[in-house]
Amino acid sequence: MPSYEGILSWIFCQSPRSNHNVPGVPELDVVTLRWNGEQVARREMEQGETWSLDVTRPLPGPATVEVVVRPNEDGSVEDVIGSVQLSASDVGTGLAATDFHEARFDEAGAQYELTYKVRQIDDVPGPAPTPAPAPAPADGVLSWIFCESPRSNHNVPGVPEVDVVTLRWNGEQVARREMEQGETWSLDVTRPLPGPATVEVVVRPNEDGSVEDVIGSVQLATSLAGAGFQVARFDDAGARYELTYRVNPHDPGDG
Repeated sequence: MPSYEGILSWIFCQSPRSNHNVPGVPELDVVTLRWNGEQVARREMEQGETWSLDVTRPLPGPATVEVVVRPNEDGSVEDVIGSVQLSASDVGTGLAATDFHEARFDEAGAQYELTYKVRQIDDVPGPAPTPAPAPAPADGVLSWIFCESPRSNHNVPGVPEVDVVTLRWNGEQVARREMEQGETWSLDVTRPLPGPATVEVVVRPNEDGSVEDVIGSVQLATSLAGAGFQVARFDDAGARYELTYRVNPHDPGDG
């Protein structure tokens, strides 16, 4: 049976979403590529720039790739400007001679072009490869998060400046509550870690009309098992937070 690979080749910025009109300062977007919800690439881009991605992943079934942009300016928010679905049916249906596919996105003031392809890999008879040893079972633990400075900045006397803070584990919400400056929130979130997991920290000022913003993320992997507490500091969109986490070797007695 043949198998398949999905390949993200490059992305071109025809026009960024950023539009600050400050002379001498380039208008930059922070561009993120997500493969089935997992971040696989992220960097800044400006008008006329081409970014060679070179992202290749096995394709056991259809995969959705989202293009997310955020102007690199204080207070800006991410926006999914478009997505493509990669599947085995893409083989042989792209541009002549190369089989590349091009997807153009024009949304929220941003214009981008993503070039990708799907490649068939034929199985070759031969000796079975020696399987790699399975990673040691582990648990990912989110211990606590500290608010050094909230994104909220309403300056109303007598009214605390409060953020609504959300933790997402591989895109799924695992914790949510309000936080103010100087507060530490004990999370105590523990999950099995069969493979790498991405945890995003999302904040939103607790004010009418405010929007959520992903101020940063960390990746938990079995390679961190037994390494003790890890501290990730985020300073973005006017918010400063510290997330403390660890990876524990899994206790077989826990099931």
